Amino acid sequence: MKKIAVTFISLLFISCRSICVPEYQIFSESEISSKVRIVQVSDFHSNDFGKDEAKLITLIKVSEPDMVVFTGDTFDFMQKGIKPVENVRLLLQGIKDLCPFFYVTGNHEYFKYHENEFGYMIEEYGGKSLHDDAVEIKVRGRDFIIAGADDPFSDLTPEERKKDEDNKEAYIKRILELYDKVSEMEGKNNQAFSILLAHRPEYIDTYKRTGFDLVLSGHAHGGQWRFPAKNGLYAPMQGLFPKYAGGRYEFTGRNGNAVMIVSRGLSYQQPNVPRIMNNPELVVIDIVFRENED
Repeated sequence: MKKIAVTFISLLFISCRSICVPEYQIFSESEISSKVRIVQVSDFHSNDFGKDEAKLITLIKVSEPDMVVFTGDTFDFMQKGIKPVENVRLLLQGIKDLCPFFYVTGNHEYFKYHENEFGYMIEEYGGKSLHDDAVEIKVRGRDFIIAGADDPFSDLTPEERKKDEDNKEAYIKRILELYDKVSEMEGKNNQAFSILLAHRPEYIDTYKRTGFDLVLSGHAHGGQWRFPAKNGLYAPMQGLFPKYAGGRYEFTGRNGNAVMIVSRGLSYQQPNVPRIMNNPELVVIDIVFRENED
């Protein structure tokens, strides 16, 4: 009986190292005309996914994305040796010629007295690093506004970060100011589809105060341990049985209906607590555009 239990637990842990690829569809406007595919890489945490990150790179490529977004905790300075930077470099090198990609920080970019000083690598490999700003991009003939917010830890001193408490007022102010910029851009192009990249899903009440069409987040790691009746056991800043640990959440924003998608993240090595019934995931999102019937 003991052997069976050990075998079962071992298999449970091992199975949660394989990456699943959930797919979501977001509809914009009425007859399907075209779609744009986004691949979301969240909470990579400088993990190992095969030699030179080949396993993850292959999964991204076979998904055939039109853009890739990194929604925080890409670098993890809790990892040992050269992994915190080298594994990210290998991943970026593998996708640099694939499609446009965008990056925002998570809390781990600021751990151990770091200040996202390696974020320059994103631009070095052809991506765009977003720091409370937004860019316009045309993909498959469709207009997008991609906005990105720095993690709340960017507002804190290294000593304050040890307390693991956000300056909520500063972050909320930055998000609302960021949408003000986006709103001006939308005023010049009301056909643009707006996306906010923001690591923390627990600030959904703030995101509801904006008019973004889509919010992409991570951070919660799927609640680390998942059970059939619950989304997850625990997530930072949300506590036990977090509401926004992973999946799709619809809400009403300033401009009407909107969606937040929370990735359960890729990390299985860091933090050291094993994932249970909670596979790492690479999220695929299809924005399906429809023509007006006028």
